[in-house]
Amino acid sequence: MSSPSSPLAETPRPPTPYLGFAIVGCGAAIAPLDFAVNMAFPAMTAAFALATPDIRWVAVCYVITYGSLMLFCGVLGDRLGHLRVFRWGLVLSALALVACAAAPSYGWLLAGRVLQGIGVALTLSCAPALAMGLLAAGQRTQALSVYGAMFAAAGVLAPLLGGLSMLHWGWAGVYGFRVPIVLLAWFCTPWLVRRLRAQTLSTPSAASQAGSVRGLWGLLRRDADFAWINLLSVGVQFCGFTIALSLPYALPAAGWGGTASGAMLSLWALGVLAGSGLAPMLLRRMDLRSAGLAAQGIMALGLASIGAVPMAQAWPFMALALLVQGVGLGVFQVVYADQVVATLPDSARGLSGSLTLVTRTVGIVGAAMVWLWLMELLQIRAVAQGASKPEAIWAGTMGLLPWAAGLALALLLLSVWRRSGRWH
Repeated sequence: MSSPSSPLAETPRPPTPYLGFAIVGCGAAIAPLDFAVNMAFPAMTAAFALATPDIRWVAVCYVITYGSLMLFCGVLGDRLGHLRVFRWGLVLSALALVACAAAPSYGWLLAGRVLQGIGVALTLSCAPALAMGLLAAGQRTQALSVYGAMFAAAGVLAPLLGGLSMLHWGWAGVYGFRVPIVLLAWFCTPWLVRRLRAQTLSTPSAASQAGSVRGLWGLLRRDADFAWINLLSVGVQFCGFTIALSLPYALPAAGWGGTASGAMLSLWALGVLAGSGLAPMLLRRMDLRSAGLAAQGIMALGLASIGAVPMAQAWPFMALALLVQGVGLGVFQVVYADQVVATLPDSARGLSGSLTLVTRTVGIVGAAMVWLWLMELLQIRAVAQGASKPEAIWAGTMGLLPWAAGLALALLLLSVWRRSGRWH
């Protein structure tokens, strides 16, 4: 897909404004740092006396809220200013994180998660547009790679920070430790104003092909290739989220402590970080579709390898498999974001950045609903076969991975079939 003509008026700027990227990344980190919440699932399950499947609502209430609002917040940023909406989101996120950490009951915690979802929708819908605004239009892939790497770097730190915060403050720590980070980003945003004013974006028209949510829906219906890459992103995230769901239960069952489990999960995020950084180099050697296929193959291989690791050998075999899967996911996410931004007009950067997060959200919500249900069924079957409780937990959680790997492989084969021209 070719990139639309750019309406941007460029003025000289520093080649790589590292401080600007750091500020945007610090604000956007509220989303990947939420990965720390997964580390607290067992503790929250015990603290509120929940059945294991009920913990899904901690994820579902949050992601459904920001997922349903993301596109509208992106359009809001395109019209009112990306930095303004970004700042609104940071303030609301700080308030929501305090509310979650202080929640006296499960119902109040879920209410705080809804408020957090609104804040994240406002912030993340405009963060990619701000990142792209820090570089020239021709450096779009580099900007998306840097942004993706920052996003992944926060994911690397999330399990470690989550595990450490739980040691001192219990499950509430996975929310509380992010409040100073959010406030720091908000305090530093005025520095971005001078940089971001160097570009002037055209005002999107309501009748634009994809300058509104309705226009985007029309484009998805007309352009089969564009619809497929978005559907593919949903499937990839659906498969990949099995790792975030299963390992917080599986590793403690195998005798791993909270810090060690967090470190293992960080290896997966480290792979995503590496893949995000490698994507521009890969795209200099192959086209977007070829890079996407390679990334899908690496992800399927990683998922299959993780699921094949026996309980007594989580290290080092699982560590390597997690890195492999993470690299594939990191490359895929940059390639997918590049395709979306190249298809939509420059005046809809908030909308394009939001769309990439919406497909991720749909995949995660579906994963939380389906994989946790399957996990419970596999655990029940393992107990019926005489397994001990830790063995049943391992069998139930790691049993998800072969299913996820099979689906990832099926998506890869469908992508190859589409590229061969046999399916239009």
